[in-house]
Amino acid sequence: MKDYKNILIIKMSSLGDVIHALPTLYAVRKNWPNAHITWAIHEQFASLLPGTPWVDDVIIIDKKQLKKPAYLWQLRKELHSRHFDMTLDLQCIAKSAIVSLLSGAPEKYGYWELREGSNLVNKALVGEHKYDHVIERYLDTVRALGGDVDSIEFPMPAYVDAEKSVKEKLACHGVDEDYIVVVPGARWIIKEWPLLNFGELCIRLCESGKKVVIAGASDDAEKGAFIENYVKNKNLVNLVGSTTMPELIELIRHCEIFISADTGPLHIANAFKRPLIALFGTTSPKRTGPYGGSHVHLIISPTSKATPEQPLVDDPDCMAQIPVDAVWSVYEQVLGKEL
Repeated sequence: MKDYKNILIIKMSSLGDVIHALPTLYAVRKNWPNAHITWAIHEQFASLLPGTPWVDDVIIIDKKQLKKPAYLWQLRKELHSRHFDMTLDLQCIAKSAIVSLLSGAPEKYGYWELREGSNLVNKALVGEHKYDHVIERYLDTVRALGGDVDSIEFPMPAYVDAEKSVKEKLACHGVDEDYIVVVPGARWIIKEWPLLNFGELCIRLCESGKKVVIAGASDDAEKGAFIENYVKNKNLVNLVGSTTMPELIELIRHCEIFISADTGPLHIANAFKRPLIALFGTTSPKRTGPYGGSHVHLIISPTSKATPEQPLVDDPDCMAQIPVDAVWSVYEQVLGKEL
């Protein structure tokens, strides 16, 4: 195994994808404990990264500037000044390949699925998990470089101030320790469970005496408002669009149970091994779902045609085929395990 001293990891987006790459960061640090590790990422996802000893430095990549020659020249100067001896591109698309190319590193690698011409820059590192979960595909890069992968670990950041502020927000609504986090949104509409279903589920949860916190990005504020108005119960707290990323991390870290469809915050819950209920249909959990552990409870639409080979299926009716009763039944099972 070559002794790399200065490593650049490239994974710029999105929320779930960055978290999927964290076990590879863990493995890189364990196999090259003395290396200086830098991570290139978009600013809105930088707070997902842990600090030392996992990541020594972070480079913010402005995706809106990547087509501008002046920005590329400045980025090249900055990257070259750091003298990387290896880049590990875990995104493997055009924009990440540009960063890899500009790094000046003599060795440029990516996982096997090189897309959008990234094969012209990076060398694919292929392993036995080529068609398995994306976490294993990323980890194969470490294995191919001669490293050992003994376990799958998610080094997550901890935010003391954000933990305090989110607890204060919850306390204003009478929420103390035990609460359920529900995230109704998703990156793509076809991945979402119907809002009415979420509303009916939240009614049952609230009427059972549980405190329910709905959360998500500011883009989903209308969804949060709809559920709040539909449920009309003091046990429901609407924090959709009202948390920073560090606050969202801490909100999920301390929740009792997490419930959502295939969305970024789901992978935060998985990284913390929180008991979670994940609803899938138009995407394949075998490729990008919460990975492993008894804390994971999957509910897959009976009409789902998504597979690891076809991970996204455009079926607008698929997710609606998951009934509220099915989710409630799994919730009762999870609650029984937690009591």
